[in-house]
Amino acid sequence: MPIEPITIAITGKGGVGKTTFTGLLIKSLLNQSKKKILIIDADPASNLADILGISTFITVGQIIDRIRHEIKKKSEYYDAGALLEFRLWDEALVEDPWFHFLAMGYTSGRGCYCMINDVLTYLLENLKSYYDLVILDMDAGLEHISRSTKRPINLTFLLTDPSLMGFQTVERIVELARELHNPIEKFILVGNMFPDEQSQGKLQNLAEDLHIPLLGVIPLDKNIARMNLQGESLLNISITSPAYQKIDRFLITLFNDLKIL
Repeated sequence: MPIEPITIAITGKGGVGKTTFTGLLIKSLLNQSKKKILIIDADPASNLADILGISTFITVGQIIDRIRHEIKKKSEYYDAGALLEFRLWDEALVEDPWFHFLAMGYTSGRGCYCMINDVLTYLLENLKSYYDLVILDMDAGLEHISRSTKRPINLTFLLTDPSLMGFQTVERIVELARELHNPIEKFILVGNMFPDEQSQGKLQNLAEDLHIPLLGVIPLDKNIARMNLQGESLLNISITSPAYQKIDRFLITLFNDLKIL
């Protein structure tokens, strides 16, 4: 086991296919490696649990709300931090035979994301002895987490569709990360839903302008649309699926080069 886990993040504008890519990435990792994996759904709007076939779970945000409610009823000293840490592992952590899963969710009231981000920072700082790989499905606010953690994000996949907003979100994340000197070691661009060579050429131009490598474009795949419609886990997608085959081929080469596997 490495001294500390390798952290992989997936981010981009909402609706570009981050969660689908994350599901296919995880399937590829599970097929290639026997590493201990923690998957964190850090996007409140994500449905990563559905993609992974997880039907029952409690979010970190729900636990925080419960503890806040309990504190209001207590007059004596109440160690909220210790209770939160216990409940994170006892209630929020989903232990699948192949991986562990945490959904961050959100809390009620003002300042909800600050508290969630603080807990996520704590998780990233204190996982050294438990996991080999940490996978983060993030919203486009990745920089808010990476600015506050000393543990580097080793690899960040930037997902975009062929839209101006998608491209601008990628640019903003990369530029802000560089301005803040965030501990993000490597960015990689991934395209999704690009219909033709002209739009794919613009994606290549974006990668060159930002000086980051382009992993490739995820092909349109009817299997994914069907499974999403039927609520099936993408971990069960056939290895003959065009999207899975392409992602798996890309990732095998990439992860071997980066010595992640």
